[in-house]
Amino acid sequence: MTIRFGLVLAMATLFGATGCASGGGGGGSGVTGGGGAVAGNEVARPRETDSTRAAERALDAGDGASDEAEAQMHYQQALTSAEAAIAEDSTNALAYRLAALAALGTEDYQAAGGYFDRAAELYPLYEFEDAGIRERTWIDLYQQAAPLVEAQDYEAAVQVFENANAIFDDRPEAMFTLGQLYAQLRQHDQSIENLDAALAFMQSDVVTEVDSATAAAWQEQAAEIPMLRAQVLADAGQFEEAAAAYRGLTAEDPTNLDLVRGLATILMQMGDEAGALEVYQDLLTRPGLTAQDYYAIGVGFYQANDYDQASTAFGRAAEASPRDRDALEMWARSAQLDSAFAAVPDVAERWIELDPNSQNAYLILAQAANQLGDQTTTREAVQAVEALEVAMDQLQLQRYSSGGGAVSGSVMNKTLDAGQSVTLTFTFYGTSGSPIGTVTETVTVAAPDMAQIINVEFDSTELVGGYGYELTVG
Repeated sequence: MTIRFGLVLAMATLFGATGCASGGGGGGSGVTGGGGAVAGNEVARPRETDSTRAAERALDAGDGASDEAEAQMHYQQALTSAEAAIAEDSTNALAYRLAALAALGTEDYQAAGGYFDRAAELYPLYEFEDAGIRERTWIDLYQQAAPLVEAQDYEAAVQVFENANAIFDDRPEAMFTLGQLYAQLRQHDQSIENLDAALAFMQSDVVTEVDSATAAAWQEQAAEIPMLRAQVLADAGQFEEAAAAYRGLTAEDPTNLDLVRGLATILMQMGDEAGALEVYQDLLTRPGLTAQDYYAIGVGFYQANDYDQASTAFGRAAEASPRDRDALEMWARSAQLDSAFAAVPDVAERWIELDPNSQNAYLILAQAANQLGDQTTTREAVQAVEALEVAMDQLQLQRYSSGGGAVSGSVMNKTLDAGQSVTLTFTFYGTSGSPIGTVTETVTVAAPDMAQIINVEFDSTELVGGYGYELTVG
């Protein structure tokens, strides 16, 4: 499952311009003004006691400490005194507020969030007075988490984002990101919980109260939640719920092919092959499809064992992008499985032109030619397999939406001595079939019949439509 963190990192950069809160207990710890009534309800005023005064002194000492160890000692003392004040009087909002500030100093953000919330329940003015320090701490934590996401240390990032949410939940970005991170970690319940929380937040009045740029950024992230939620449900095996989610999405946006293909995939996973095929058949009739669209539709038919329509779809993909090696392979395989042997030789020859060391390509050609009674082509294809010193297998192109791509696969030594090298020169083509660049990869082969995995990256601003290679030994 793919997740998008561009907005996470962009927002972290934006937050950098606003500054961030320190980990200490700053922000003011004394009793503030305010009457004993808020919005017509009687509210007990925060009260100074010996324990709260001890907590305030310890907080001040922590803020002024010369090193981190000394600061932590004072913040822990402040927390102990604040908790003593809570034990003495569980309705004293000041005691909870001081406990929250002390917990911030010890970096126990979950506890700090709970204490802040309780202080605001008892004395609502604290909600407004403490909003600044809570949001600044949230921003600080958000910035700490962004590099962890970039480094793909998702488990560590999750904990930091959870801390951010505990401190301040009047922003949805951490909820958005936790939904994605938990999805990547395949912790489905937690992912759904955070995605639902983000959706609920987007229905709140807070969204109407922020500036237009912030609201627009939130809306952009929120727009992706329904699709991600459906994917998470599918990944969790909750196919009925996933299918319902995809049907709702496709009803809202019937021209979105990703959604329609997603629905078909879910139906296949549910065992509703007839329903999936109906969706794929509808897709195949739509105008304006790209080579990638046809390829994805072909995969759907292929997985449903409908090799006739798979051949049609893969054939259209190869027509739209004539140097698409992967489409040619799947077209040849589908035609062979459909017993459409007369269609195989021309397609297999095109496949071999781009993939001259594919043992599978020659074998499929040989089998089709044999079925057609073409003994010359059969013999030549078998001889070509026997002559291979190195065989390429499992090749697959990953196209990047911004241009360029990567080819993965395996190199199997058939007859060379271990330690010999082979050079692969990959040529990448645009959708028109014109070459747009090359990449060279040298592989040192292992013992015969041993395979090595390759992954060749092609950097380009142009979209990749296909690829091929030449292989030389030595």
